[in-house]
Amino acid sequence: MKGHVAGALRWRDLPGALLHWLRRGPGSAEDFRAAFARSLGLDPAQAGEVHLFGTGRAALHAFTASLDLPIGSEVLLPGYTCVVVPNVFMHLGLAVRYVDIARDDFNPTPHAISDAISAETRLVVVPHNFGLVTEGLDALRAKHPDVVFIEDAAHAWGSTDAIGRMVGTLGHAAFFSFEYSKPLTTGIGGALVIHHPASRERFAAHMTTQEPANKPTEVAAHGGAHRAALRSPSTSTVFKQLLTLCWHRLTMSLPRPALQMLTALLRAPSRMLGVVAKTPDSEVAGETEPDYRAGLHPLSAAIGLMQARRFDEVHALRRAQASDYDALLTSLPGWEWPVRAPGAVLLRYPLLLPDAATRDAAIAALEDAGIVGGTWFDDVVHPRGSRRFGYSDGDCPNGERAARTVLNLPLGRHARLSPSQRAAVRAIAERHGGRTP
Repeated sequence: MKGHVAGALRWRDLPGALLHWLRRGPGSAEDFRAAFARSLGLDPAQAGEVHLFGTGRAALHAFTASLDLPIGSEVLLPGYTCVVVPNVFMHLGLAVRYVDIARDDFNPTPHAISDAISAETRLVVVPHNFGLVTEGLDALRAKHPDVVFIEDAAHAWGSTDAIGRMVGTLGHAAFFSFEYSKPLTTGIGGALVIHHPASRERFAAHMTTQEPANKPTEVAAHGGAHRAALRSPSTSTVFKQLLTLCWHRLTMSLPRPALQMLTALLRAPSRMLGVVAKTPDSEVAGETEPDYRAGLHPLSAAIGLMQARRFDEVHALRRAQASDYDALLTSLPGWEWPVRAPGAVLLRYPLLLPDAATRDAAIAALEDAGIVGGTWFDDVVHPRGSRRFGYSDGDCPNGERAARTVLNLPLGRHARLSPSQRAAVRAIAERHGGRTP
């Protein structure tokens, strides 16, 4: 199967990470932090700008909380995002408003963002969906000096803007995700990168004054005293994450019949034993609040380190695969994909099809060819059925259209297509092209 998860992970990374953790202990997190900083083009003196968390949403929550915004302050979000992002602001008592994406892109334009900023706006989340870069942050920051801009870089590890600067270094701050489906995965995890000096000072003061509700992580595991308020994941939590990560890695290796058989055998016992790590349905529905104080376990950090060391290889492969899709899908009548900058490193290869029925037919045909076609994001506030905090139908028509018609093709180490699969992709595209809307 060619799919979307564990995209940079090799089997040998797992024993390598275990040995590194046994040797370095809590220092594994510091090693990963330094390696991740290097992958963003930061020098060793700037590695302190990187802070590790148990999830990307925890990183966003910690940064936003450090701003100490009055209750009801307005946050602007893209009209095409994941539910965990608006839920952060819901739990902090902040108001959100959505900015529609461009019709020919998966991000809002800088002009649309600027026009949407009001006197009440205090924070703007700037997306880089699928690794496609939202340009113009310098101009936005200059025009709106009282607004904080934080990049949602969860999809965009390795992407650069039009002048070669790394995503995650363009706003006041940025947050990354290391979840199973991201270019670099630790199972579950995330990072916050803070470039704005005053914001760094405010964040450090905020974290040192927080009283942990449970036993704090070891300071060394997170690279500084101001991270001591984060809680170390329990052994059972880390075990679940590692089992789930191994399962996702395995699904990228097995042929479909073997995978289907194994899934059928393991589904019931895995649910009964509760060994699958996933976002709870109650969190998606906005009924419960996640643990925003979760830290990143040093063993998980060691898994990230194995991948971060190979960042040039990971990014080069994704760029080459995206270029291959470009060549494979030229001259199609109804499949649209956004123009991207040369420096983009895509998380998935996103397309817009003529309508939902065409998209669903194409996904079924791709599955028959052993290729997982994704429908991510399947809602303006993904996933479909989420609470959609602050969103009303019709607020973002382009985002709604994208959610109905988006198709993702897989990229990454385990998404290399065979010649027959490449031919199948082209044939499916020709068969399900339709007319340009």
